[in-house]
Amino acid sequence: MDLQLRHLRNLCAIADAGSLNRAAIALGLPQPALSRQVRRLEQLLGGPLFERDSCGVRPTPLGTSVLDHADAIVRLSDNLGEQLRGHRVRQRSTVRVGWATSVLHESLLHCLRRLPFGGRLRVVTTDSSRNLAALLRSGEVDLAMRDHCVNEEPFGAPPAGGLPQDGVISDVVWGESPVHLALAATHPLAAAPVITMADLADEDWISVYGADGCHEKLRRLCGAYGFTPRISHDIPLSGPRCEVIRHQGSVALAQALRPVGPGVVCRPVADLTLRVRHSIAFRKDSRFAAQVPLLVEMLSAAFRDLAGPAPAEPRHDRAVRLRPVPADHQTHRPEPPTPKPRTAEPSPEEPTVPETSTSGPRPSEPSAAAAPPVPEPSAPHGSGALVRALAPRPPGATGSRATAGRPAGGPPPHPSCTNR
Repeated sequence: MDLQLRHLRNLCAIADAGSLNRAAIALGLPQPALSRQVRRLEQLLGGPLFERDSCGVRPTPLGTSVLDHADAIVRLSDNLGEQLRGHRVRQRSTVRVGWATSVLHESLLHCLRRLPFGGRLRVVTTDSSRNLAALLRSGEVDLAMRDHCVNEEPFGAPPAGGLPQDGVISDVVWGESPVHLALAATHPLAAAPVITMADLADEDWISVYGADGCHEKLRRLCGAYGFTPRISHDIPLSGPRCEVIRHQGSVALAQALRPVGPGVVCRPVADLTLRVRHSIAFRKDSRFAAQVPLLVEMLSAAFRDLAGPAPAEPRHDRAVRLRPVPADHQTHRPEPPTPKPRTAEPSPEEPTVPETSTSGPRPSEPSAAAAPPVPEPSAPHGSGALVRALAPRPPGATGSRATAGRPAGGPPPHPSCTNR
């Protein structure tokens, strides 16, 4: 017979009750079975543990020593059991989320807070994507946000920390962003209209040693463009990269969405096709797996809002087009109203003197179509007719330039009817 925790618990119950019969009732055991167990324990420990009398039982000196240790062991066991039960409850209601170098972790936390899973959140961060993948495979995290390269040709190898689609882990892509160049705002290339990889052959580069192999990846990337990068600084993403870029004039590749400090700018590289793919990797056996489709949908929407719409036209151009043009600045003048035909005959006291000048029409003179024809009077009357009869005319002329294009004897159009 081996000493077990239940044996120590039974001995403590007998000492507290002061009677084998009452202890058996409290433990839910038959009194004879409990008596036999006590006798076996006394044989195992080498002496009687209780003295029996008419009032019940009380511990012997050996029994008192055993009970002191038994009581402490039982209390420790009970406390451990409570902690384990609480841990299991928290584990069932806790989602363990991890990331390494992702710049979009704030969007992830915001979306997780809006999810209706009703549990607690535990965040785990690592210094490399490879370590993050190991945590996911071992079950230390349920959900992992990953950033990995889309175009792997310059590297010639799959990304470090890759997560194969197996029976336990699944990976869902929800966004993609370009890779830019981070450099000082005072750097000569910062104002260049176009930057190419060849322009960066003589620059000092920033990279980082570690499990992800960033140094080797940078060398392979630049080697595809015909040069070997001069890696001058070893600084992790969480380190003072922007400060070194600003003061030392170094350059580094950075995600387009990663914020930079003052004095540092991000510029696109014309011939660099490298892009970063954002994904969520999760364990299929996690209780959170059912929430992943909704989380991916929310992350995609947040990513579209963060990336912004396609580049728009300059604001001042739009303002000029939308501002109404004043009437006095319009280049096209509206047509004047068509004059009503004159029905009254000309007054005989207002003679019409024919134009004898051979020069062109004056600006105020109308064209032939400026006024509708007016019927010719049947016969001239008064002094107006006498003046017309006495006025000299060129040989062979039948009318003047002022009356050209209209029936003879018709009145000239009013100046207000001319379309200047």
